[in-house]
Amino acid sequence: MTAQSDAQPATAGPTADPTASNAIKPGRLENFVEMTIQTRHAQRLVQGRRGNPDKPPIIGLFRFGSEVRMIWAGAEWNDPYADWWLLHVERTLQESRETIGAMRRSVDQQLEGVAAMNVGIAESAEPNRIELSFKTPYAFMGAWLLVDFDELVLRIMTARHVGLMTRDDSGRRLAEAGRAVRHAFDSVQGYQFMNVKRPDVRDNTRRGQKALERYGSLPQDVLDGGLRAEHAPEIGPTDTQSDARASGTTFDDGHDDEPDAS
Repeated sequence: MTAQSDAQPATAGPTADPTASNAIKPGRLENFVEMTIQTRHAQRLVQGRRGNPDKPPIIGLFRFGSEVRMIWAGAEWNDPYADWWLLHVERTLQESRETIGAMRRSVDQQLEGVAAMNVGIAESAEPNRIELSFKTPYAFMGAWLLVDFDELVLRIMTARHVGLMTRDDSGRRLAEAGRAVRHAFDSVQGYQFMNVKRPDVRDNTRRGQKALERYGSLPQDVLDGGLRAEHAPEIGPTDTQSDARASGTTFDDGHDDEPDAS
């Protein structure tokens, strides 16, 4: 029996169809985000508070996410005022996180000031875990800010419990940190979609005039589109509002987005 070199199998495998891969496409990307909240101070800023004659409203994380989604949609629509507002939101979030971070470092220095004492940070026996499914990166940036605030509160309460911080000092710091978070969440207030685009403002159309009367003039680099927020969305190619709605970009009052983060 003669040995065969480079023997081939009797039956060849199936031939790949170069067009078959085009018919099989991966589905949309999904992810899972869960936020853990341990303090009542932070929990109150998740939901916020409705206003009444005695107390002003407080915008919580869910409302912030809803409102910033409307601004995001306006930026996609090529509304320069939405881009301007998004810049304001982004800068305010960054400033508030820097404020919270500086306060945390200050408290950590107090807690770590004595080498012979190892102080463990307080933790909640029953933390609240909240699944988030926001539609914009800015809503998640608001969640990061709230988690930073939660961690700071734990450190302040620990420092007060072990006698490193007085009741008045802890109360003052908690109030200052809470104001920083509320200031960031308040940054979404005031924007309203007016169906205006950059050409409307440049050409001084009726829509452009109404937007100018309401919001005032824009910095030239914002109007030109040269200055946009770092996480701003791509400007969509649609020319009509109906097309934008059909493609999933809606322009409403933003309040129906709260179930996205339950």
